[in-house]
Amino acid sequence: MNLILWTFVIAIVTSLACSLAGVLLVVKREAFISEGLSHAVLPGVILAFLVFEDRSSPLLIICAALAGLLMVWLVQMLVRTGKVKQDAALGIVFSGMFSVGVILSSLRLKNVHFHAHCIIDGNLAFAALEPFECWGVYMGPRAFISMLLFLVVLIGFIVLFFKQLKLLAFDESSLFMLGGNPRILHGIWLALVAMVVVAAFEIAGTVLVVALMIAPPAAANYFSKQLSTMFYWSAALGVASAIIGVAFSLQLDISPTGAIASSSGILFLLVALVAPQKGLVAKQRARSKQRKRIVEWLATVADP
Repeated sequence: MNLILWTFVIAIVTSLACSLAGVLLVVKREAFISEGLSHAVLPGVILAFLVFEDRSSPLLIICAALAGLLMVWLVQMLVRTGKVKQDAALGIVFSGMFSVGVILSSLRLKNVHFHAHCIIDGNLAFAALEPFECWGVYMGPRAFISMLLFLVVLIGFIVLFFKQLKLLAFDESSLFMLGGNPRILHGIWLALVAMVVVAAFEIAGTVLVVALMIAPPAAANYFSKQLSTMFYWSAALGVASAIIGVAFSLQLDISPTGAIASSSGILFLLVALVAPQKGLVAKQRARSKQRKRIVEWLATVADP
């Protein structure tokens, strides 16, 4: 398989993982958490790398997930004080944690291929160049294997706990009454989201990760309020963003990261305009028909 085809495959798998991970965040109106996680996990990754000195170690992902959970816990602690709202608390915590990560990266990793610009911009264009071998057998690019692993874990979790996730999204009290623990389930979901973020941001960069976690799920929300349908639409729009973005980047000879992020934004705008029932065009037509009916009714009332 050539490098161009591998780039398409890696982009699709990454977009799938991010777009699925973002659905519950959008439904629960916690989309800004994706921005926070994409920045807050950085000090966890840097500290783990400084300790273990292995960029491919799974311990980096574990430490990053712990950093993400630490961010969530700190935000909740600030909100519980009653003095700070959630958006402000999130901005305070993730900006502070990201600053610590950038400082550590700039001071300790100057000569290591793990610098801040790679984390912000990603290296999707070169992701296919780093091979992964198992017992001497080439299994594919390392980026593809890591993202595929987390995609499978994420889909498995969604399938196994779909009913609980549905209650978590729309009716936490019912989940609690049925014996579930909304706080634990929410924490596990955020841990999975954090792991997806860590696996994706070296490939795609934080900007693209945030775009894919917000734009496809937000667009899917225009088609249906059912969680299962939102997962399907979000995945489809994420894949479409990846294919369109990589294709345009090859034609224009630019980085695929920005092209995919732009594609996801453009697809969202198109959906917001032309969605069958909730789109702006459909709503404008409905308003016009309603005004027309009101005018006709007033005309019949006024007619003696």
